[in-house]
Amino acid sequence: MPPSALRVHLALITVSVLFGANYVFTKRILATVPPVAWIMLRIMAATLIIVPLAMLLRRASRKGSNSGNGSGTDWPRPRLLVGLFVAAFFGVFANHVLWTEGMALTTPEHSAVINACIPTWTLIIAVIAGQERLGWRRIAAIVAALLGVQYLLGIDQVLFGERTAADPDDRGASLLGDALTLVNGMSFAVHLVIMRRLGRNLNPWLSTAIMFVMASMMVGAWCGPQVQSADLEAVLTPPTLWFALYAVFFATVLTYLLNTWALRHTHSSQVALYINVQPLVAATLHWALGAPLPTHRFFVAVTLVALGLYLQNTARRA
Repeated sequence: MPPSALRVHLALITVSVLFGANYVFTKRILATVPPVAWIMLRIMAATLIIVPLAMLLRRASRKGSNSGNGSGTDWPRPRLLVGLFVAAFFGVFANHVLWTEGMALTTPEHSAVINACIPTWTLIIAVIAGQERLGWRRIAAIVAALLGVQYLLGIDQVLFGERTAADPDDRGASLLGDALTLVNGMSFAVHLVIMRRLGRNLNPWLSTAIMFVMASMMVGAWCGPQVQSADLEAVLTPPTLWFALYAVFFATVLTYLLNTWALRHTHSSQVALYINVQPLVAATLHWALGAPLPTHRFFVAVTLVALGLYLQNTARRA
């Protein structure tokens, strides 16, 4: 018996709230821990949890399958392993490196709004890959989302006047940090298109475990030489420890499980709409912890990005 629509919506809202809070908590972690150290610690800690959990869920899915042929539960063939390696590079390794390095140089509000465009980047890359077609609604969706991000970054001030340093939305933000976050969203969009192309022959739990193991080796090679023992001590010192535990257990493991469950009972377009909750959660929590309240620029950007996602989803239904 399928779950009720209320349970699905509650799961999606929970995911967005957990992700939204993670922007603020990660910013607190990066105040004491270098980005490269946190990237490695987060990925490896999540891998240690996800791999055994994925094996248990895979075993349960094999027992619960009525097909009898093991479709989607067997070990991937070499060609699929190559695809998973590429997907792990874009969706786990590059995604976390770019997002964390960008988060260290920008604000939670900026990062959340820019990442809310991930469904738009996914649409653009899917069109290039031949998986989607453009129509007037989708073109309007892309334009609205891009305008939202550009307005947040002050493109109007660049074109028509000087930027005002007193804007509260710009305190702690930098063009480099926003650019890294933007590329991070594009990288994750490439990951989504790749995973869609790999098809449904992959068990989601097993493929996730494989990608995290691959990503752990990547971050170990990239970040390992730069990490020092003092960085581990900083992570294990409260309150950074509590933020780190939240990021690993709630913003990584739990969110993936809830998202995977929700995607089995609703459309991906509906999941995409809930991403607009994340900037509001990030801004509210950041303000509650003492940051300035965002100006109108933030809310205009959220509205335009939400409009873009709405147009994109109505185009898909049409």
